This record gives sequence, C-alpha cells and structure tokens, in this order.
Amino acid sequence: MKKLGMVVLASLILLSFVLLFAGGDSAQGPKLAYIDSTKVLQSYDKWIDLQAKYQEDVQFYQKKLNELAAEINDMKEKGAAADLINAKIAEYTQKQKQYSDLLNSEYQKKFAELEQEILQKIAEYAEIMGYDFVFNSKTMAYGNSKYDITAQFIEYLKSMNQ
Repeated sequence: MKKLGMVVLASLILLSFVLLFAGGDSAQGPKLAYIDSTKVLQSYDKWIDLQAKYQEDVQFYQKKLNELAAEINDMKEKGAAADLINAKIAEYTQKQKQYSDLLNSEYQKKFAELEQEILQKIAEYAEIMGYDFVFNSKTMAYGNSKYDITAQFIEYLKSMNQ
C-alpha cells in the first residue's frame, strides 16, 4: 500500500512539474501519453507464462493441503483422540504458512523483475517515439483516450519477441 501511495505521489508531482514548467523546449509543449499497465502485463508472453507457472504451483500445494484436510476429516470420523486431531490441524496450519511463504519468496521477485523489464521497454519505446512523458493510467485521475498508447506499445512488445 505504501508503494502505491508513493507511486501516486511521485506521478502527481511529476505531472504538476510538467504542467507548470512545460513548453520551455518547444512551442507545442511536451509530448505526453499514458499506458494501461494491466493490459500490457496481461498481453506480455513472459508474464502470461510466469502466471501459469505460479498457478500450477498454487494448485500443487493446494492439493497437498487438501490431502492433509482429508486426513483430518478421516481422523474425526474415526473418533481419533482430540490431541492427535489438534496436532494434525497444527501441521496443516504450519504447512499452509510454509507453502504461502515459499510461493511468495519464489514469485514475488520474478514478478517484480518482469515489471521492471516492462518499465525499461516503455522507456525505450518512449524514446523511439519521441514521448517526453509516459504515465501509468492507474496513477491518473483522468486521461483523454487520444493519449492512450497501450495498444501501440503492446504491438511494439510483440514485434520485439518475434
């Protein structure tokens, strides 16, 4: 949540700077655009592949937890001692946390790296196309659709992967 707040604040400061001091370099002012990062990520092959791998791992660990839950239910049905059932429930809870931590530690970094990769490609695209500023649509209160370059950027990304 802090990260989002900082991004919004930084974007607002940058936008204020652009609006206050724009026009020094040219008669028309700076060339502005924005990108819908959610759409970009959802269409980026590496992101799609990583998301699929993540879902596979989530299902794998969920299957293990389901097996433990079935064991607990079986123990209850067979009238096992309460301390044995409680021990198995504690094991379930510990495994659930362990699996969650494992997934977070493995994938959080990978997702962050892909986001950085996208940001670098946005910077490259902006330089190639002559944009002075490219904003993220998530940090804007409003953006006229004529400044939305999401589709063009997605095409650029796809052309780079071929």
